[in-house]
Amino acid sequence: MPALGTVARALSTCWLLLCALAGSHQLSITEFAVPSTVEAGNNAELQCLHSDAERVDYVKWWWTPMYAASEDKNRVLLYQRLTGHTPEIPKKNVEGRENDTIVLMDLHSYDSGVYECEVSNVAEVRRHQELIVYSNGTGVELNVSKVEDGPDEDDLEEVLVQCEVHEATPLPDLSIFVDDVKFDNVTVDVEEDSNGVYNVFLNLTLSSDVVADGSNIRCELSYPNHNVSHQYTSEIVYNSDGVSNRSRWILYAVPVVFAILNNLL
Repeated sequence: MPALGTVARALSTCWLLLCALAGSHQLSITEFAVPSTVEAGNNAELQCLHSDAERVDYVKWWWTPMYAASEDKNRVLLYQRLTGHTPEIPKKNVEGRENDTIVLMDLHSYDSGVYECEVSNVAEVRRHQELIVYSNGTGVELNVSKVEDGPDEDDLEEVLVQCEVHEATPLPDLSIFVDDVKFDNVTVDVEEDSNGVYNVFLNLTLSSDVVADGSNIRCELSYPNHNVSHQYTSEIVYNSDGVSNRSRWILYAVPVVFAILNNLL
């Protein structure tokens, strides 16, 4: 009889292992979509379709914040659907849709992070993607003015170029160009808050013989993060008799520009 009991336990163990193995082969996330970038103030739809929709134990969406303090960078539950129960959505700016799709509403810098879908029956599968919320904040501000000659070898007046952006996210790069020539001898100051929002200030002093009347002075904002392809530019045409602080800023969506050029060629 003890032998029969041992056999029964062995068969039970084998059955459980076979169930787990079958579950691991059958369950998969067939469609997963999380945008890599979203402009601040917009919504984002996150999709997670799986192969065993009728038999899953649960589906969960998680978020790991990018800008939280290190001790607070734990996963946050955004959505949970247990079999036979109504989905639970504990976060206010999240709305549920059919097929375990969720929509993140009115995104801000602090919503940047890693979003993960978790599906489980006997086995468990996960997919994740980083999402970055971007913004040029108040826009690129460019000012050009003449200043007294500084401590250099000539007696020429100097031109002060000041470029700044407030409340931008993620951390942007600012660059100053004169007639399409980039100048690297700039002074940079960066202010950051806890939500990944930045104020960046750029100063450049040039000798007046470097900047002729009619020169195009440009400040360009771009993002070191390659997932954010947008660029913002502010331009001024220099006039030594009366430098105007007025500037115009332009948004360059790089993929759109390339698409237009390809259609023209």
